[in-house]
Amino acid sequence: MPFVFVFVFIAVYRVYPTREGGRILEFIYSSNQFKTKGGLMVGTATTHYYASEEFKTKQEKTKAFICSPYEVISGGDYKQSTYCHLLLGLFLCDHVEFISSAFVYGIVQAFCTFEEVWKDLCNDIRDGTLSSRIKIPKMRDAVLGIISSNPSLASKLEASCLELEAVDWFGLVPKLWPNAKYVCSIMTGSMQHYLKKLRHYANGVPLVSGDYGSTESWIGINVDPSLPPEKVTFAVVPTFSYFEFIPLYRHKHKQDSSFVADHDFVEDEPIPLSQVKVGQEYEIVLTTFTGNYSFILFYK
Repeated sequence: MPFVFVFVFIAVYRVYPTREGGRILEFIYSSNQFKTKGGLMVGTATTHYYASEEFKTKQEKTKAFICSPYEVISGGDYKQSTYCHLLLGLFLCDHVEFISSAFVYGIVQAFCTFEEVWKDLCNDIRDGTLSSRIKIPKMRDAVLGIISSNPSLASKLEASCLELEAVDWFGLVPKLWPNAKYVCSIMTGSMQHYLKKLRHYANGVPLVSGDYGSTESWIGINVDPSLPPEKVTFAVVPTFSYFEFIPLYRHKHKQDSSFVADHDFVEDEPIPLSQVKVGQEYEIVLTTFTGNYSFILFYK
């Protein structure tokens, strides 16, 4: 998994270079890990990753560090973690180089939350305190160890938020994070309908769909991050999993003396990546290194 994020960062960095030591406002979350009776550590893939040394190594290699400490990421409460992500992102607003999340809906939901809690966030920054809505002790301690009273920043943010509220939060990203060069997330497929709302918030800040993934495996990376998500092309990385492709052919039926394609497909035999043809529709079949054999992804 860490190699995926490093690959994506390098590909995007060529188009949108960031400052060394800059910050990432990253809306990421993990759940608790637990041990089985046999002593195996159990948790989601992202939970293992965010708790690993690889996650720290990735930040050191890319020289870009997230705003939030591990206690916020692993808090186990979405609302409390989101509030702290936003608070720390605002406190470090001049250092944020880009904004990210695994899936674009996470960014949109976070900004919708921001519309409701921005006054509390500004008060926390003004006083160097943390809202009583944050009840998890480890999360509170970690955040309070980072923020401090900054009345001038709070007043500046408050003025910006009043302006944004008057225009329905249009241009929230460049207004609050003036050095953010892009917003990066998975924005294609089922995530695409969030783009309209995100573009409203971004007001011209580039949107980058960095990678192509599924719940079972990452599949590819964006070969041209400068293109909008609707025109993105992904390069399949054959070392992520073993990929096969089932060619799909649409049924055609006669209508008014002509043949038109309907929504039913005829499937052919699976082929390897080396035989894939441009313009052909496929279902992706993958076999993972963890033992998931010939799993079909039901989207193109």
